Amino acid sequence: MKREELRDLGLSDEQVSKVMGMHSAELNDVRANLQDATSERDQLKKQLEDNDNELTKLRDSAKDNETLQKQLDDLQGKFDQSKQDSENTIKTLKLNNAVDLSIAKSHARNTKAVKALIDMDKVKMTDDGLSGLDDQLSSLQESDSYLFEDQHNDTSNSTHKGNPSGGNGEGTDDRAAFKAALGLKD
Repeated sequence: MKREELRDLGLSDEQVSKVMGMHSAELNDVRANLQDATSERDQLKKQLEDNDNELTKLRDSAKDNETLQKQLDDLQGKFDQSKQDSENTIKTLKLNNAVDLSIAKSHARNTKAVKALIDMDKVKMTDDGLSGLDDQLSSLQESDSYLFEDQHNDTSNSTHKGNPSGGNGEGTDDRAAFKAALGLKD
């Protein structure tokens, strides 16, 4: 979304600034979620690495002691489970961040509202990207179009009634409808 595109739609500089502010706020939320997930993933990887190193040291030092060997085997089992849980958490974080990004790219007005309507059991992460999300987003765009920004790039057939500044009173209904569509107050 560019300022020039919004100006071409007939928005004033103030309206363009408000729209860009809302768009930036939504993108900042997505970026913050991605940064949090990346930090959490890195922390989990470091924790797994430390646990693995500790288990290796213990195993090397306790080869002859049966009790210690049993404890090590128990710890290894717990470590393996912890590693599996961490990998599952990382997969879930990657999937959620990819879904959030795709929803934002679909020009959703509210990412959280759209995500609440997505059946995440049908969305899978593959080598080619996400599967099962595009169909759901397309369906939502048809059934609940109010959740998404209008994406009409062809402004060549646009007509505006009256003075866009509203000086003579003509076109004020169009302007009020446009503000209402953007969620702006008079």
